[in-house]
Amino acid sequence: MSPTDAAPTASTVPPAPPRGAPDRDPARPTAEVGPERAAAAIVEHYGRLVRLGYLVLPPALGRHRGVIVAHGITQAALPRGRVGRVAGAVPSPRSAAGAAPDDPAYAYARLRVLRAALDVGRPLLIAGREFPLLARLSPRRTGGAFPRVIGLRLLPRADGTAEPALERELGTAAPCTRAAFALRHLEGLSPEAARGLLEEAGVEGNIARAAVRAADALVGRALGEERDGADPDAPAGPREITPGALPLPDPCVLRAGPTDLLRRRRHTRTALVSAGVLALLAGLMAVQPDGGGSDRAPGAAAADPSLLVRAEAGAWERAGRLDFTSWPARGPAVRDRELLDRVLTAWTSPDSRVTISTTRGTDPGPPAGPPRLLYAGEVDGAVVVLMHDGLRLMRYAEAAGTAGGPAVLDLARTDGAQAAMASVVVLNRGGGTVRYLTAPWVSGALVRDLRETGDDGRPAVVDEHGATDALPTPAGDTECGAYPVLEFTTADPAGRGPYLLADLGELTPALLTTGGPEAGPEGAPDERARQVWASTACHLLTVAGSGVRTVGVWEFARQELPGGERSASWVCTRADTWRTAGSHTLVQFQPPRPTERSGGDGDTGDESGPATPGAVVARAEDGPECGPRSPHVLAGGLWQAPDGEWYLLAAGSEEVVRISAAGGVTGEVTGRTMILPAEPGVETELTARLEDGDGLRALGVG
Repeated sequence: MSPTDAAPTASTVPPAPPRGAPDRDPARPTAEVGPERAAAAIVEHYGRLVRLGYLVLPPALGRHRGVIVAHGITQAALPRGRVGRVAGAVPSPRSAAGAAPDDPAYAYARLRVLRAALDVGRPLLIAGREFPLLARLSPRRTGGAFPRVIGLRLLPRADGTAEPALERELGTAAPCTRAAFALRHLEGLSPEAARGLLEEAGVEGNIARAAVRAADALVGRALGEERDGADPDAPAGPREITPGALPLPDPCVLRAGPTDLLRRRRHTRTALVSAGVLALLAGLMAVQPDGGGSDRAPGAAAADPSLLVRAEAGAWERAGRLDFTSWPARGPAVRDRELLDRVLTAWTSPDSRVTISTTRGTDPGPPAGPPRLLYAGEVDGAVVVLMHDGLRLMRYAEAAGTAGGPAVLDLARTDGAQAAMASVVVLNRGGGTVRYLTAPWVSGALVRDLRETGDDGRPAVVDEHGATDALPTPAGDTECGAYPVLEFTTADPAGRGPYLLADLGELTPALLTTGGPEAGPEGAPDERARQVWASTACHLLTVAGSGVRTVGVWEFARQELPGGERSASWVCTRADTWRTAGSHTLVQFQPPRPTERSGGDGDTGDESGPATPGAVVARAEDGPECGPRSPHVLAGGLWQAPDGEWYLLAAGSEEVVRISAAGGVTGEVTGRTMILPAEPGVETELTARLEDGDGLRALGVG
């Protein structure tokens, strides 16, 4: 036997025929087979075709699954299209009772069954990789949609004492050897005819030849006809093989038995418990907030004014934390059902009259359930309604006296807001003024100019519903002549304030904080902090309208300037948004005001009038700089002294112990501030070393 004709092993699986390969040899005559003829041939020779498929299927399927799959692939052997083609029927060389009929329809069905049975043993390849689990779940291994057997195990009935030994021989044989055995023994084909049919089924020629020889040797071993002195694995050669000479399992003559009864009982109990849990959950989901069932459509509850959530007037005093759930419904129109119905309809089912606007990162969709009513009433000639759905603040506004006319619906994220950030919202804005709605725990408020360090502010008037009078706002003011902010205190013992809020043109004002990355919002700004905010105020215009939640300033260094008579500030300003991304960070160099003289951080002199905005020397977008996750900062820039000389100035945060400069200016200093002579326009790279030995690069210019 040549190497190319070596007997296939149990792991040898014939490759699948290429996609689109014909069911025939182009050199041989073909016959067309329609679905009707193929169906008739399958019905007439059903038992033989099922047996052929069962013998070729891999033994790993087991007897029960093998029976089901054999019946399934036989019933699926109809042509895929209107007409199937097959090579001219292969005539049997003998007229024995088991010989294959010379019927093209039967030949077609037999080829389809043979191909399908061989295909079950092939691995499932996707992009060149094998997927054993998907192969086990594929229709070709489960027998397709039919037949289906539940609660029974079907086993072929034993047919003689030699059957177990024969099945063991077939179980260790390769798929193509089992196919050759079935064609030679069950179909009674000659070696040449069996080899030709295997090749038509997609088996390569050398493998097909070796499979036929191995099948004949298997027959010899099963019959016990080993010649004296002969190799027991030698092929049977031209010896005649009579169909039916060997006992074979018949998948059409079956013995029925039960499946694993105990396991089935456990599965039944599990299914009943799961069904009960699902039924309970479905019932709970169907229950409305009033405790009874409802025939409302999904989402209709959110549009029903009678289901609006309303907190009691003093609920905040008993609450575990202060947030929007503690706000009572206030305003003269909180009982106007027609207005509230109009607002909820505009939110849940907006039409062309409603214009919706959202802050960046806010979902514009309707509420998931009944929202909470915060305010309803007329403000500055407009009817305004405020609601909260747990994650978003909604403001509805329409011109007074124009019920059903054009309306504006604004949405802003407020998830996680509590205490100071849930204390004030914008009620109405227009004409350079803003009216705020304050929480019931706000005990006092005043408005002052953030650019004026000496401005002590004026009190804001708050009415019985928590609404302030019209206050100046910086929103929309591009000149930045003044920057009015709201300062308020609360009756909350956990944090009385004062707190600072800036109107950045959205529903929720931004909370202003002072100090390092871990600093909280509470505490009145001291004189030094007021000077820092005075030079930072105008830079808040750059983050307006971007969904800002908090803005913090951190004076991370003070530096003596050349001459020793004045000192400057290095300030990091970080704006965080309501969404995860979108933070803004900038580093300012704030030169001394004309009247400032050195004398320590607290000696500031008399400084009246608006402060000059600081010079931005570095920026960062959507990063951790100057926040709790990155509490170290290094920045620098060129500065021209009053005498005309240029210097490279640099400063780092508290843990910086050494600063180095390379490039246009070269040098190194110990400490966290640097002053080196420089030329105008030079570019320099700054690095620093921290106390723990880590390195730090200067924040870049955005």
